[in-house]
Amino acid sequence: MGARFEIGHANFVGYLTADRKALAPRADEHALADFLESLCERGTLISATEDTPDDWIAKIAYAAQRERKELPRSINKRDNRVLTSSEVSQRLDPLRTYFNGYDFYAMVLPSGSRQQDKASDQFFKKIAIGSRSRALILMPEWQHSDHLLQVVDPFPALRILAESPITPPAVVFWTSLGSSCVLPLAEAEHFFTYELRSPASAGLDTVHQLIVDRFIRNAASGKRGKRILHLSDLHFGTPEAARRRAWLKEQLARELSTVDRVVVTGDLFDNPEEPLRESFEEFRTDVENLTTKDLLVIPGNHDVRTHGTSFGPLGQNAKYVTDLRWDPVVVDEDLQAVFFSFNSCETEDFARGSVGDRQRLERSQLFDRNVRRRPELADFARIALVHHHPYAYDTAPSALYERIIARLFGNEERFVAFVDAEAFVKWCASRGVSLILHGHKHVPHLVSATVSVRGRRHEITVVGCGSTTGVGGRPMCYDIITMDPTTKRWNVLFYHDEEGDGSGFALQNVAIDLRS
Repeated sequence: MGARFEIGHANFVGYLTADRKALAPRADEHALADFLESLCERGTLISATEDTPDDWIAKIAYAAQRERKELPRSINKRDNRVLTSSEVSQRLDPLRTYFNGYDFYAMVLPSGSRQQDKASDQFFKKIAIGSRSRALILMPEWQHSDHLLQVVDPFPALRILAESPITPPAVVFWTSLGSSCVLPLAEAEHFFTYELRSPASAGLDTVHQLIVDRFIRNAASGKRGKRILHLSDLHFGTPEAARRRAWLKEQLARELSTVDRVVVTGDLFDNPEEPLRESFEEFRTDVENLTTKDLLVIPGNHDVRTHGTSFGPLGQNAKYVTDLRWDPVVVDEDLQAVFFSFNSCETEDFARGSVGDRQRLERSQLFDRNVRRRPELADFARIALVHHHPYAYDTAPSALYERIIARLFGNEERFVAFVDAEAFVKWCASRGVSLILHGHKHVPHLVSATVSVRGRRHEITVVGCGSTTGVGGRPMCYDIITMDPTTKRWNVLFYHDEEGDGSGFALQNVAIDLRS
């Protein structure tokens, strides 16, 4: 059995293949309507039972058409509601019987359109028909100019894809029992032929679900990417940080055993005061005792300005920057990455930030000097750490100074902005930086930007963490960057604890790089 679908509908397909305990993903109404309509179109589904009394394709089309009628006939942008999990499940559950109960599932990720990537299309058809009714094979289609797939409430197979950065063409295998793996197309063909399918049989008659699950679990071993844990805006000294610090430490301890580097992008404490700095140092020691590397930190406006804001010399207390033990350029041999660290709080007033040409020149000189001594560093991935957000995005003001500024002057963004962000991003592009991690705004954010430098296009992923301690009524947040040092490919997993009361961090959304 096989199904083609738009990549944006991947989470719907994943839910249909999951066991009955799985929760449906939240989704907007228009996307759900589009998905149901696509199941009624010819060419979407492939089955050996087509035009027989047990026509799988016809049954799905009938059920999808019936559920589509329960949604508004036309959905414009203004009326496009975000549906709850229960609302989505109400529409999709009648179709689950046709997508459940298979020995295994596979999602073929092509490197281009069907015409461009004929090998993936042929493999999809071969395995969809060859596995008969024992497996369900899926193949998404997407505009390859939009290479970043962002999914809210990702189903397990998308999680494993996010954990294992891979270059298409590739195949994700999974079972309803929970095992999953990601393999390049060539390995996937071999795996299907010699592991999942009995060589003596044209189908899967001799392979049972438990055996298949074990094969897939074994194939996944040792294929995890490198991981960077990104924290920000801890604000030690606030009531939220005080209440949650011990619990946060326990939660992070679970992640640290599988993390290759930890970074904190500023606002380590709420005020540049000695007792608060000591609290952060205790936190740093806790983290470093659970890892094998120094914690990478950069200063934020709260680390050098009284309550995060200043006007001229009033409120500035920059001496604490020198006490944070941070370096402008850090080489990580294990990650095969170079970190450029910046202080975006040296100048500007209020809570604004900037990175002047002095800092950019200094980091350029340090990096070039390192490359002259060690030419192999030129091939390392390059990551920039900065506190302020290079790309503006709307959030309601939460910190006290933000609320006061908004009340007095309006347009809160003007007073917290990254003043010379365009120059900073262009410098990053010219120096080959492909990932920027930042904090400042207490809400997670991701931008995939294309920057033109000297007539060439350069892709940069920009990730904002949010507040790890959940200050100002925001959710507690952290993210994990998974990377392949060889291909310099990044995926991002965002975790939230929305209540901040010990309910636990849950994976909220993922961003997956699908560049060919």
